[in-house]
Amino acid sequence: MVDSIKGKTALVTGGSSRIGRVICNYLAREGVNVVVHYNSSMEEALKVKEEINGLGVESWIIKADLSKPSEVNELINESFKQAGEVNFLINNASVFPKIGLSDLSISDLNRIMQVNAWAPLMLTLRFASMVNEGKVVNVLDSIVDGYNFERYAYYLSKIMLNAVTRSLALKLAPRITVNAVAPGIILPAKDENTERIEAMVNQVPLRRRGSPDDVAHAVVFLLKSSYVTGQVIYVDGGEHLKPRVVYE
Repeated sequence: MVDSIKGKTALVTGGSSRIGRVICNYLAREGVNVVVHYNSSMEEALKVKEEINGLGVESWIIKADLSKPSEVNELINESFKQAGEVNFLINNASVFPKIGLSDLSISDLNRIMQVNAWAPLMLTLRFASMVNEGKVVNVLDSIVDGYNFERYAYYLSKIMLNAVTRSLALKLAPRITVNAVAPGIILPAKDENTERIEAMVNQVPLRRRGSPDDVAHAVVFLLKSSYVTGQVIYVDGGEHLKPRVVYE
């Protein structure tokens, strides 16, 4: 069964830039009102709000630092306060510093885990406590089916978020569905080597890089689906089908 999402409201974390921005715009085109979360990029968040309003739906922007536990629950509270209700939660925000296995410290791990895994977990639980029914989509990374020693803390955080997705899909059923999308080579980090990225693209079965639109399409599909939960849609051109990738 395909649910109508027009007139619903979604909270998108990290919605002011990159993939989050595209997700916000796709939701707006579907008639979904959007709460745009941001941390430091207020100017960009205001631009997204203007874009969304131009598509004929309502939008709000809310600042929260997801590395601070006190601001995590407040993000949900403020979203409901401003929007009146929230039907969908898109846990998109993440940090991805280039911290390898040999350089990893416990403080690095804690900081990255807080934003990429702990915050989505807490946001989902708080969201679940405030709605009768709803839908959650987490943004993972296709590397959860491989390994990444170059961004080891980031990799571990996405592994944890994958586990959160599956376990909460079971725990929160039947009121709430919890799914995920796992992008592949979509928008590489700014500190990635361009030649290396192109070499990686050549190893993808579809032989091309994906776009944020591909990810947004998958998010919308999951929000419209009434009988899908605990699933991960790999938006990676088939990369996860090959032998496990190791990024050194």
